[in-house]
This record gives sequence, structure tokens and C-alpha cells, in this order.
Amino acid sequence: MKRKLLAALLVAVTVSMAACGQKAENAEQGTEAEESTEAAEGTEAAESTDTDGSYLKDYTASDYVTLGEYKGLEISMTSEEPVVTEEDVDSYIEYIRQMNPVSTPVEGRAVQSGDTVNIDYEGKLDGVAFAGGTAQGQDLTIGSGSFIDGFEDGCIGMEIGETRDVEATFPDPYQNNTELSGKTAVFTVTVNSISVQEAAELNDDYVAGLGIDGVSTLEEYKSYAKDILTEQQTQSYNSEKADKACTAAEENCEFKEVPQPIVDRMNNTLTANITSYASVYGVDIGSYVAAYYGGDADDYQATLLLQAEDMTKKYLMLQAIADQENITVSEAEAEEELRADAELYGQAVEDYNGRSVAGSWYSAGTGKDCLRTGAGKAGAGKKEAGCQGQAEFRTAEAGQCNRDDRFHSGECGCRC
Repeated sequence: MKRKLLAALLVAVTVSMAACGQKAENAEQGTEAEESTEAAEGTEAAESTDTDGSYLKDYTASDYVTLGEYKGLEISMTSEEPVVTEEDVDSYIEYIRQMNPVSTPVEGRAVQSGDTVNIDYEGKLDGVAFAGGTAQGQDLTIGSGSFIDGFEDGCIGMEIGETRDVEATFPDPYQNNTELSGKTAVFTVTVNSISVQEAAELNDDYVAGLGIDGVSTLEEYKSYAKDILTEQQTQSYNSEKADKACTAAEENCEFKEVPQPIVDRMNNTLTANITSYASVYGVDIGSYVAAYYGGDADDYQATLLLQAEDMTKKYLMLQAIADQENITVSEAEAEEELRADAELYGQAVEDYNGRSVAGSWYSAGTGKDCLRTGAGKAGAGKKEAGCQGQAEFRTAEAGQCNRDDRFHSGECGCRC
């Protein structure tokens, strides 16, 4: 294991640990994360108010771990060293082109499946309007399944300017408003405009319209795409290499009982972050943990605790190695890592508080984050809150990219 790799790992872990207090403190209240961490509230970890990681100075790593061999380790890689082909570049460009369609207005015909319509609507139950059932200027792609059963089909055949009553039935159960579960409502719908989404022609004008700094021609875009894909593959390869080297070194160590306050902090932070991610996917935290880490969905807290204990062991091991090799993390290095982390979340360093951003998640490919900027709360005519109509996402590479609520992009790495 190279000294440079050890230093890089130590920087990352140090910054991560320093952020633990802030992540836990800033977790949304009233979530399952709060419920799962109630037992830890009386511990030193929960009571501590420091958010700079200074509490770690109270622990000497060598008191908790006896290092084994950590140099010259042999590891088996599943990924290959980065090699980006011309076919890879073409596939990437075509994918992005298909995911960034051009909107073309339609006149002289009625609404068809696949059209995007701009509508006003008001929903009523037994002739009485209900909360969340009214919207103006709402974009809806017919056939996307964004709205409740019957709504989109009821819009087919409407003309621009036409108003029609559409019957639609809420699912049972209906998470946004349980009082509406299984009920049939009448929506008075007016079509303001009709448009179709078509893939843009691949040329210099299209590339210039992407708004990528220093990229205005197709050839420049191909070079840019190759750089992006190379970065993705390199990050994936290096991440696997570092992870496997760290795991191999950990297996050679002997651990005493690890400090519970650090485990508690890790567990609180991990639970808060996983809860945020689960809400983005629209699943309960148990199901998310089972899918991501394995284990029993009904006993997800035990799974996360094991993860927190392993994270603590890795930290102690890396710190012990750093002490033995006289590797230190300077304040400048820590600040640079923090700056890069804040950049991933689209925040200024002074505003970054070390927490994951609700409604977004990390794109493993590009190392970038897509932050939802425009999707509003779901009205009562929509299936799920915060994941309807035209959701707007921002990516560091491609500027603004508008998607419907089922968008899942390899470029942006985000979806509802």
C-alpha cells in the first residue's frame, strides 16, 4: 500500500469523522432516523456538541488496534484499468442526446399519448374542491404514469383551449393524503398547450446549447465526453482498489473493543444519511438498507450498527498506520477535502455542514451530485410528493437538464 494512498485515505476519513457531529445534528426531525437513535441520546456521542472532530483527539488508535501487515498486499480487482473506446464515447453522447429532448409546440391536433401538455386543473370530491387538488400551468407527459389512474388517459383527445371533466381514482393507500385513499375525484382540466419531446439533431448548434464551458463544437464535445468517461472509470477503479486494500489490511489487524462514542456517532450519521436517501427513492429505510447492505429489512438498525462498527475500525486502523508511518493531515489538506466535499453538494464551504442533501444523491460515475432545484410538492392529483411533473436537476457537467419524474440519468446520476 503506497504512502500516498494512505495519506489520501486518512484525509478523507478525518474530514468524514469531523463532519459526523454536524451531520447528526442537522438530520431532519421526526424521521425514522430520529427514532432509531433515541437509545444513543444519553451517550457521550449524542451529548457532545463539538462539530469539528476534536473529540477524536481523546482516542489513541494503537490502544484499540494491533496492526498486521499492510504493505505489499495482493488484491484481486474486478474492474479494469480505464480504457475509453470510441464506441463508449458515441454511446455516452447518444444517451445524453436522448435524455435532453427538444420541445416542439404542436397545433392543429388533439392530445396523444407521449405528448407533453401544459394544463390547469381543479379536483373535487362530491362537488367540493379539496386541498392539493388544484394547479395552474402544470406540465404533464401523457403516458408517464405521473398522475393517478384515469387522469392522463382522460386528457387524450383534448384540444388546445378545451376544458373537460376527468374522473380519476386515488391509489389505496395514498401516502400524500390517506383520507383520499381509494376515492374517485372529478378533475376539471383545461389544456393550455401541447408539445412533443424529440431528440435534438447532433451538431455544433446542439453542443453550443449545452452551455459547457470551453465546448462549442461536436469534436470538442467528443473530447469532453471521453474525459468524463475516463474520469468515471478512473474513479471507479481507484475506489475499488482503495477499498479492497483497506479491507485486506483490516483483516490482518487485531482489534480490541472499539470506542462506543465513535461508533454511536458513526451510527447516528449513517442512519440519518440512509434515511435521506431512502426518502429520495420513495422507500422505507428498512427496505433501502436491505437492498444496499443486505440483511433483514425489519432489523435494519442492527445492519447499520455493524456498518458503523466497521467504519470505526477502519478509521482506527488508518490512524494507527498514519501514526506508525508519521503521516499527518495538514489543515490545508483537510480544508481542501472539505472544499471538494462541499462542491459535490453545490454549497459554499462556509455553508457546508457535512450532511447529505435531501432529494439528491451521489453519482458514483462522475463524482458529481445532482441537486433537485425545481420539483415542487406533489398535489393531490399526483402519485408521490416531491417527484412529479417536470423535475429540474442540476449537474456540474451539463448545466440544467429537465426530466420527468421518472428520470434516471447515468450522466446526472439522479432520479426521483
